[in-house]
Amino acid sequence: MTTMNTTGHHTITDGSFGSLPTKLLQHASGAQAEIAVRGATVLSWTAPWRDGWAGYIDGYRDEADLLAQHGGRSAILFPFANRLKDDRYTFDGTTHEVGLQFPVDKEVIHGHARGHDWTVVAQDTDPASGAVSITFGFEVRPGDVDGYPFALDATVRFDLTETSLDLTLTYRNVGETDAPVAAGWHPYFTLPGHDTIDTLGLRVPARAQVVNDAGLIPLPGDAAYAPLDADLVHETLEGVQYDHAWDRLVPDADGVVRTLLTDPATGDGVAVWQKTGTLLVFTSDALDRKRESVAIESLETTTDAFNRPDRADDVRVAVGQEKTFAIGAHVVRGDRA
Repeated sequence: MTTMNTTGHHTITDGSFGSLPTKLLQHASGAQAEIAVRGATVLSWTAPWRDGWAGYIDGYRDEADLLAQHGGRSAILFPFANRLKDDRYTFDGTTHEVGLQFPVDKEVIHGHARGHDWTVVAQDTDPASGAVSITFGFEVRPGDVDGYPFALDATVRFDLTETSLDLTLTYRNVGETDAPVAAGWHPYFTLPGHDTIDTLGLRVPARAQVVNDAGLIPLPGDAAYAPLDADLVHETLEGVQYDHAWDRLVPDADGVVRTLLTDPATGDGVAVWQKTGTLLVFTSDALDRKRESVAIESLETTTDAFNRPDRADDVRVAVGQEKTFAIGAHVVRGDRA
């Protein structure tokens, strides 16, 4: 647990992560988030925990870790999320082959925006605001990455409140042809006092689990969606291994879908929220930092959506069209002693 003094006002200051520049957001309450310019990557998020403060994001350990993109921690997934079958896709009759972007990757995964510097385009520290905010911008142009000959302008706005860290990812097609896009966010979460996710509970409000082949590519057509009668619930994650997604998400009464990671003894924890899309859970069993944290990924659509006829409308962005995907996380207090 981290003990913090409140500042009484919102601030945004410059920092560093090794040689990489960062922005440190501090809310008037004392909540904090540090975001690297490289990839607009959240390195840490500190928010209330019971009678003190604690970190909820399991970020990169050092600069080398971030540059190698080990685990894609807190990556902004853009212009596509997760895998492409056989590292290629077909869009409007043309097949594109996408090359590996990072040495650690064994296949094309998560787009390329996570490995490049974003530009700070706006900051808001107005004391009258309920949030301290920063917006980063990024451009994709033909020739920037093999196999993606499209032009997009993107921004991601981070809003930090006392109890939440929210993201608004907005992108516009500024090219001369329609473009495929499937975005998302790839944070790893942990809770104070838990050295392993084995002692944490998980609830995913969904009515279908996405069924994958051995390469983690969803099966064709309707076979990709296994119906669920109720929410997926694990009292603890002990013995549970996931690199799986869920679809047909069920919102609360306010229209927001909340996936819960909690301390089973109290119900305290974090809610990862989105209003639309797909939710993926990765229990990090394949990583060196095995089961220290769990990736709860809010995604616009399913893995390999560029190649799926049932997701064609999800991924198509017409010339001049703008889309927004709002996501984030907030602290929850349980009702158990």
